[in-house]
Amino acid sequence: MSLFLFDLEKSYPQLKIKKSLLAVSGGVDSIVLVHLFSKAKFKFVIAHCNYNLRGNDSDNDALLVNELANSLNVKSFIKKFDTIQFSKKNKFSIQMAAREIRYNWFEELSINNHISNIVTGHHLNDQLETFLINIGRGSGIEGLIGIPETNKLIRPLLNFTKQEILNYARHNKLKWNEDKSNFKNTYLRNSLRNLIIPEWKNITPDLEKNFKKAIYHLGFANNALNIQVNNFKKDYFIITNTGIKIKIKDIDKLNPREFFLHSIFKSYGFIHPVELEKLINSSSGKIISSDSHELLKDRECIILRKKIKKIQELNYKIKLIPQKLKIPFNIEIRYTPFKDKFNSIEVDPSLLNSTLEIKKPFSGAYFYPSGMNGKKKLSKYFKDEKYSSFEKENQWILTSKNDVVWIIGKRADSRFLSNINSNKTMYIRIDLS
Repeated sequence: MSLFLFDLEKSYPQLKIKKSLLAVSGGVDSIVLVHLFSKAKFKFVIAHCNYNLRGNDSDNDALLVNELANSLNVKSFIKKFDTIQFSKKNKFSIQMAAREIRYNWFEELSINNHISNIVTGHHLNDQLETFLINIGRGSGIEGLIGIPETNKLIRPLLNFTKQEILNYARHNKLKWNEDKSNFKNTYLRNSLRNLIIPEWKNITPDLEKNFKKAIYHLGFANNALNIQVNNFKKDYFIITNTGIKIKIKDIDKLNPREFFLHSIFKSYGFIHPVELEKLINSSSGKIISSDSHELLKDRECIILRKKIKKIQELNYKIKLIPQKLKIPFNIEIRYTPFKDKFNSIEVDPSLLNSTLEIKKPFSGAYFYPSGMNGKKKLSKYFKDEKYSSFEKENQWILTSKNDVVWIIGKRADSRFLSNINSNKTMYIRIDLS
């Protein structure tokens, strides 16, 4: 389809309904984007980042964008950023720093101004450059399908070449600025744009046309893979109190296994299937971590959970009086029984201290399990009950003068339960969920 015949409203009907934020650099791509939105009479605002990297040229871009917004009577947001300082502070390349700056700011603007869509002027040649960069990085299918769109992040020009955009801009006598830094081969993307791709096009004149077909087919392949991954999660991800449990016998059904291990767990930060294989084949108790999640090998399963912040205060004192508390957990103490037998116990208050403690299990702790004879160490109880490392870590106990009264939600100590000789009974309910 020619850009001259492109119907923005037909291709993106959602853009007509709500306001959009257009990312406008002052270059030809974003200027054409503004022209298309203005012609379609869509509601939009303009946002321009001045990265302070090109001296007067950066300021001239900001002036051009401001003039354009004023001529269209459109609200504009123009802001200067210290990109070099940001890149040093966060140890980013300049290009990565600029990307972080603009998308963080665009998101902030969209929230503060009730804007539904963020729209950029990325085009087919940007797609091709990104494709080649990601090949060099060894990316999978997701990296090879190019620059993504989401429900919020829209890129209407992705199917049009740079030349088509230039032809459209010249025909409509649009005014734009050329970024001179684009002609310097300092960055990989510029080298691909100025050196590699032109030579490739000399050999394959229909390069962009053929690339568009390749992206189309890769998109279908990626969709098919996502369906497989989602079906696996739906069928075999077991939600528990301590995380998501996946049986190894179900992982064994994956074929090719390494490919699907990467596809299933990459969204949780586990991008190396060899590391996942080592975990699956390791002894019970081994844990591997990503920036956001942990994976535990537990007997014939692996357990996935989000990383949790370490709790600084692990002891909570509560008075043994009728009361309701919301912190640290949902706690209620009263003189009448609870219907919820799982999360409650009945005790003889004369056998307990007036102040109880909720804490984590501690070394050497033992109790006298109700319904059993004799005492048992908590560590032995956890082992007999086949607790995983995550389950042990999540377990809380109720104590009186350091004596275990209750492994909360599990088993009580028989020494403190009310009986026929008790003059008074109190009921304690603690819901950890």
